[in-house]
Amino acid sequence: MNQIRIPQGMRDLISEECEKKEALKKRIENVFSSYGYRPLKTPAIEYLETFTNAYVDVKDEEMYKFFDQEGKTLALRTDMTVPIARMCASKFTNAKPPFRFRYCSNVFKVRHTFAGQRSEVTDCGIELIGCDSQSDLEILAAALDTMQVIGVKDYELEIGNSEFFRSACTAVQLKADQIKTLASYIDRKSLVELQEYLQTLNLAEGAVSFFEELPMLGGREEVLRKAEEIAFNDALKVEVKTLQDLFQNLKALGYEDHISFDFGKVPHLDYYTGIIFEGYVGNVGSSVLSGGRYDSLLKKFGRDLPACGFSVKLDALLDILPEERKSITQVLYPRGKEVEALIKAKQLQKNGAVELVEAAVKEVEVKA
Repeated sequence: MNQIRIPQGMRDLISEECEKKEALKKRIENVFSSYGYRPLKTPAIEYLETFTNAYVDVKDEEMYKFFDQEGKTLALRTDMTVPIARMCASKFTNAKPPFRFRYCSNVFKVRHTFAGQRSEVTDCGIELIGCDSQSDLEILAAALDTMQVIGVKDYELEIGNSEFFRSACTAVQLKADQIKTLASYIDRKSLVELQEYLQTLNLAEGAVSFFEELPMLGGREEVLRKAEEIAFNDALKVEVKTLQDLFQNLKALGYEDHISFDFGKVPHLDYYTGIIFEGYVGNVGSSVLSGGRYDSLLKKFGRDLPACGFSVKLDALLDILPEERKSITQVLYPRGKEVEALIKAKQLQKNGAVELVEAAVKEVEVKA
């Protein structure tokens, strides 16, 4: 039976699904191209150490690993950002930034089937390398334009700032393990565990209130004022001001109705160094777009450049998009009239798709 089955977490796509995916991919890539991003491709297989070098806490159990002929450990790529950072540090050593790259490639993670997630998915994204946080507006605008072309009315970009949490932890001199534990409780919005843990840290009342508020500190423009109220030092107020300024600029560009904020976004603190954001659409339970600023990543590959980017998860959108119905003209022909049928088909193909159909007819006929 294994010869007609596929591995767990994988998926076959039939014609209609492929057409929807291709059409969506084309719309998204047109947005990327309009912002001046140029295409690139990297190998599906990388050395495992490429990822262990990039991430402090690599989850081996989520990676497809195997060995090459020399015994070195290889892995299927789990994302595109790390391979692009690796490539940028090697292939573009002498090139002058900024670099604007776009991609649309499959990535692989071992997923449990009961979670309803796929192990192979297609990511379409952009990376802006060599520009500091002043370029965050460009990235967010591109993300919102990308969500607009998905083809659904109900979409929202939820923006956070990893520095808001990190700066507070620095101010109260928390240790690395304490920061990791706090981040986990806040990200999971585990309020009871968070409150109990905070009582063990011997923090000032203002800091305790700050961390207690973070998990639920999300919403529209008004949440920016709330964040400013709980900020207990000037550094935190600066981080809030960063998001306030971004919002005003996005508002001036007409994106106001599709923006919200979440100050409780604190995952991957070893990776993100500034804004972090996720895109949501109606009828999809998880984010369909994610990204942020990662100014420390390229340094690990030998070239210290700031960077920011995002990717769209195409497969998460397929079930909510309407079918891409294409008009196909049929050329009907009797057996023995194949040449005449192909001549007619070639004439019609200039205006669209044509399907050859052997039928019970006497002469070649066209059926629209």
